[in-house]
Amino acid sequence: MVGSETTNLLRQKILKILGFLILIRLGLYIPVPNIDLDIFSQNQVSNPLFGFAKNLTGSSFLAVGSLGILPYINSSIVIQLLTPVIPSLERLQKEEGELGRQQISRYTRYLTFGWAVILSSGIAFFLVKPIVFNWSLTLALKIIVALTTGSMLSMWFAELITNENLGNGSSMIIFINIIGSIPTNFNEFVKELNSTSSINSILTTAFIFLIYLGIVCMIVLVQESYKKINIVSARQLNFNSTEKSTQGSELKNSYIPIKLNQGGIMPLVFSTTIATLLFYPLQVLLTGIFSSMGIPLTSFLTILSFFLNLVLVIFFSSFYALIVLKPKDLSENLTKMAYSIPGFKQGKETTRYLEQIISRLAFMGGIFLAFLALFPFVLSNLFHFNVFKNLTSLVILVGVITDVSSQIRGYLVTQNYENF
Repeated sequence: MVGSETTNLLRQKILKILGFLILIRLGLYIPVPNIDLDIFSQNQVSNPLFGFAKNLTGSSFLAVGSLGILPYINSSIVIQLLTPVIPSLERLQKEEGELGRQQISRYTRYLTFGWAVILSSGIAFFLVKPIVFNWSLTLALKIIVALTTGSMLSMWFAELITNENLGNGSSMIIFINIIGSIPTNFNEFVKELNSTSSINSILTTAFIFLIYLGIVCMIVLVQESYKKINIVSARQLNFNSTEKSTQGSELKNSYIPIKLNQGGIMPLVFSTTIATLLFYPLQVLLTGIFSSMGIPLTSFLTILSFFLNLVLVIFFSSFYALIVLKPKDLSENLTKMAYSIPGFKQGKETTRYLEQIISRLAFMGGIFLAFLALFPFVLSNLFHFNVFKNLTSLVILVGVITDVSSQIRGYLVTQNYENF
């Protein structure tokens, strides 16, 4: 009887989450008023700002849900980065308990609103204004209100999904948007295959399948990889020789797992947003300067975009891991629990060691994320083949599937114990 209650609860949670995701997807099909969608779709293809938002939101035209969860994700990362820097935020997180976390969530919502207004204003004034004839401030205000409202609703649904304890709401929204874009990407792939001979099509399909399979295996390996940092308690250090045989296994089994890719996709999302916001005005500025001098700009901008993304992805991966794991807090908690890392004194020496380990692992994880982000760019320039788009989406797909499946497994294990 108890087991059936657990199953019913799990079924209710899944149905709720599916309902929320369907409502979010509907927002991508409600167009912003007074915009010619055909003209806008033709002009946004080559625009990096809208192209990046499309990868995360799944929107191919200017809809109410075009911004989606993007402002909320960036605001959450900014708050996490600012927490160790601003003493009041750090105090809220460490000392205020649940009330402090609620206050930080409130700040995140405020920042999400401001960030959504900024992004929607940029779309209204820089993307829409050049391509419409009936431009006015009233139209700009309609666009800003529509896009900001859609973004705030996405944030609300993300929090509702997270509260169901079956995965992270933001990741699941991005997940469903990626799934929704698969038919479009598949059609593009078929068009490219139709332009080649039948034998080449078979070879190309096999090659692409093997590449994707290899990348998925790499992602699973990296996502599940972690380094064990062995720790011992004061009691374990003081055991005598007669106890050694019975307690040796206990000593070996005590460790801190540090994941290779601690931040998942979040550092990549944030770094790509910053890179896009930096690159777009820089492109406009340099285009005017280089064109007046009669110098071609395309190759320079391509190289600049490549290295800007590379540096930012690696930097934010390392920085984000240090912010999330907090080596100093880890060291202090080990000291409070009377644990230590063999070969290192408690306190500053342990903190320095943890910082080194976390930084190295985060650097390796950042290189992996940079590879996923820039590999399609390299292939398209070398082989003029644009099938390998959005490989970073695979990180989200794998992460969400493993996260949700592990939590469902946890519910099922609980049910088995209750039945027993």
